[in-house]
Amino acid sequence: MLYTKNAASEQPARLARLLAIGLLLLLTIAIAPVNSLAQIGTQSYSPTAYGTYAFVGNTVLVGQTAPSSLAGMCGTSQYLTQTATAAGVTLLPLVSGGAVNTSVSSSSEQAQAQANITSINLLGGLISAQAITAVSTTTVDNNGNFQTSTAGSNFSNLVVLGRVYNGTVPANTRINLPLLGYVVLNEQIANVTSYSSTMTVNMVHVYVTVGNLLGLQLGTQVIVSNASSTIYNVFAPGIISGGSYGTQVAGTVLASLASSPTAPEALPCNGTGGSVLTNSQVGVNLPSILTSGTLTDTAESNLTFTNSSGENTSTIQALNLLSGLVTASVMRAQVDASIDQYGNAYVSGEDSYLGISVAGHPEITDSIPQNTSVPLAGLGTLYLKRILYNGFPPSIEVRSLELVVNQTNIFGLPVGLDVIVGDAYISVIPQNIPM
Repeated sequence: MLYTKNAASEQPARLARLLAIGLLLLLTIAIAPVNSLAQIGTQSYSPTAYGTYAFVGNTVLVGQTAPSSLAGMCGTSQYLTQTATAAGVTLLPLVSGGAVNTSVSSSSEQAQAQANITSINLLGGLISAQAITAVSTTTVDNNGNFQTSTAGSNFSNLVVLGRVYNGTVPANTRINLPLLGYVVLNEQIANVTSYSSTMTVNMVHVYVTVGNLLGLQLGTQVIVSNASSTIYNVFAPGIISGGSYGTQVAGTVLASLASSPTAPEALPCNGTGGSVLTNSQVGVNLPSILTSGTLTDTAESNLTFTNSSGENTSTIQALNLLSGLVTASVMRAQVDASIDQYGNAYVSGEDSYLGISVAGHPEITDSIPQNTSVPLAGLGTLYLKRILYNGFPPSIEVRSLELVVNQTNIFGLPVGLDVIVGDAYISVIPQNIPM
């Protein structure tokens, strides 16, 4: 018997199949951007290096010598380098000598750090070396796979308790130091996850673990020739980079006037997961320049498959600049940034005052517009609520106050002095966009 299908009876089934295919296509389109983000990621590079560092607990005995760092160069695959050099240090019997040169660099899919130190003596002569080199390299391929290397790390005439070491030694070689503790040569610390990789090399790491005739406190540690390289793969539309700080004195300054950023807080390249990082300082006193009450700086970012966002702030209380020339009860700078899965990026900044006063300028009130500049006769230019914007990659910086000294003045401040109060800055680094 010949059987013929009824066209009317087939119509519901055909419609159901078409609906199923359409739904599948919609799901594919919706999921595609997320999958591509997961495969591509946004890379950031963070190599660091220094020569010598000594500490016990939270007490620093010898600060890091000649530190170099590209930390915070989020999303940067451009060829960048930084170098530093320093003479030897002396803190007997812990350390003497140790002139150092450091360098760090980033290039496409690679971060590298190197520290070279010469003519160093530790622990009253128990350890000495003609030269020590630490090298750390981290690379990532197009599939997001990491590799680390310490090739190039070596010793030249290292002497430990009378024994000589040259060239390379096995990683994490431990040598006991009788009545003192122990030392680890070519100490290597690797930390590799699905989204990041770090290789840290400490060519000499001394641990003081017992009472000793040198009078060194238990828990004292000495590190010589440190190199560390890190690459992050952040699976998000972009990285939010930036930070904030309370005050800074830069430009052409006398050593006695210079001041590095106070209470700084920075965004890590892999985000904070929405948590707010805070750095506070009870007050600041920069003689002959300014005093303040509490400084509070914050940084926060949240990086997801479909959206990256962040906010940084800097708040200064009870500012007094140049013995009352400028005063304010509160200054607050804030910057925000975001980028979605379609590449739409947004940055914004604002500044607010409470109780601002500038001597000789009654027109200056809390409600002055952004980017107000005030010429100060016989001193320079005062910038209030200053906003600096850059279009690509999108970034913004807000400075509550900035004083640029460009004239000989009664305060004795050098021409070229630059005083910044309340700085917050933020940048959006899109996927695969080199800076």
